Amino acid sequence: MKLPWFRRNFISRRWLDRCFLDIPDAVLRTLTGRAHWPPYSLRAFVGGARDFEQVGAWFLNEFKGRGLFSRGDRVLDIGCGSGRLAYALATDSDLIAFEVTYVGMDVDASSVRWCARHITPENPKFTFIQADCYNASYNPHGKIAPENYRFPFPDGSFDIILLSSVLTHVLAPEMRHYIAETARLLAPGGRAYTSFFLYKSAKEAAAGSTRHGIAFPFEREGYALHREDYPSNAVAYQEDYVRAIVEQSGLCVREPTLYGIQDVLYLTKAVSKQLRSGNLRTDGHGSPLWP
Repeated sequence: MKLPWFRRNFISRRWLDRCFLDIPDAVLRTLTGRAHWPPYSLRAFVGGARDFEQVGAWFLNEFKGRGLFSRGDRVLDIGCGSGRLAYALATDSDLIAFEVTYVGMDVDASSVRWCARHITPENPKFTFIQADCYNASYNPHGKIAPENYRFPFPDGSFDIILLSSVLTHVLAPEMRHYIAETARLLAPGGRAYTSFFLYKSAKEAAAGSTRHGIAFPFEREGYALHREDYPSNAVAYQEDYVRAIVEQSGLCVREPTLYGIQDVLYLTKAVSKQLRSGNLRTDGHGSPLWP
């Protein structure tokens, strides 16, 4: 059964949400102390409208628990959406003390505008830009194919790159390009948080795993689709295929893989011999050892 056109057309659905749901949602948010949340029409398309704050807090605790941040870090959040992670980071006292700077990037202009108007005033070190590349759901008039989009930053511009719930919705050419751009943009010793739907075999993907709660029956070379008529709805990758691409890019996987609803690979960029010091512990490949 094919997905109805309307279900895939996020722009039309968002227009209806703005017309009929944003005003009552604004009243409810004001009454419940959530006036700082984005409107329903933005929250509904980044993983659910009801858990905006909880999800941001979960990611913040995950990152801090793994010692991801250090003083002066420069962060790039690819696919920042309407800022559920950005708000948590921007208002965290530890990261404010660390003087962490942050750039949020998304293809959706409405989300970027909202973040710039509401999150940047909370923390001026947090800025937001639109990536004007094509996306059938969020930016159908984008001028550049995502696999050809060069991120507008010099090499080595960031210490941390976040790709949460992005690579779960892109096909192989885009995924390879995003990993290559991550490698280019990370400074030596930099690290990246990347989430995937990973599987070991096509049989496992087609059957669906209990941790993902979704099956991927349409096999392609190195990856599989949840829906053939809507490829970017959900994309799963063979883990060895992803690891090979990561290695080709010059990045390393920090073991172990963290399996869950989405599977997480922490990536690191090796430090050159000239940049190593007695204060930076590295593994046998020159990658930093995190706390």
